[in-house]
Amino acid sequence: MLFEHAEPRAVTDSARSAHLEGVRRIAALVGSSPPSSPPPSLERLYRDHAGFVWRVVLRLGIPEATAEDIVQEIFIIARRRLPDYAGHGSPKAWLYGIARGVCANARRSQERDAARMRVVTAAPPPLDPGEALDRHAAIQAVEAFLATLPPDQRAVFELTEIEGMSGPEVAQALEIKLNVAYSRQRLARKRFLKFLSIRADDAGVGSMEAS
Repeated sequence: MLFEHAEPRAVTDSARSAHLEGVRRIAALVGSSPPSSPPPSLERLYRDHAGFVWRVVLRLGIPEATAEDIVQEIFIIARRRLPDYAGHGSPKAWLYGIARGVCANARRSQERDAARMRVVTAAPPPLDPGEALDRHAAIQAVEAFLATLPPDQRAVFELTEIEGMSGPEVAQALEIKLNVAYSRQRLARKRFLKFLSIRADDAGVGSMEAS
């Protein structure tokens, strides 16, 4: 009789152990946070965003003669902070936050009170002379408009309309609420449309006087 019950009990114990092991695995999965993606390499960050950082540095008031050193310093700091970043948020917004701090320190150390430089750079395709003149005039117009904006609206306008960053990215980069970012973008766009309207009227008056 003892041997008749030995095998069922062994099977029951084995099943109970397997069940408990399964419960432990499920509990471990439930209690653990999803694995975070590894941080991007410094080489990838530099390859993808060096141009963006360069333009930001110039817009934050760093002279072009020293911009290269500032960009290098930003990526040195980014390399040191990569383990903390771990892919959370937009790389552009993260780099912008670093760039803003580095540029503020650089301006203070250089005791510069001059207005921020605004440079709209790109890698344009080959242009004929007429197109080149049109592009140059457009850049001058944008720079003239940016000079009329309050600093908070200007920062949002540059990042959204020139750099193509999204509202959430801008809010993260400037450390402001999302609705504030959208409000400043809306006000800046309204000013820009008015600016274009005035320029168009001035151009129309000039052509009539010339004729």
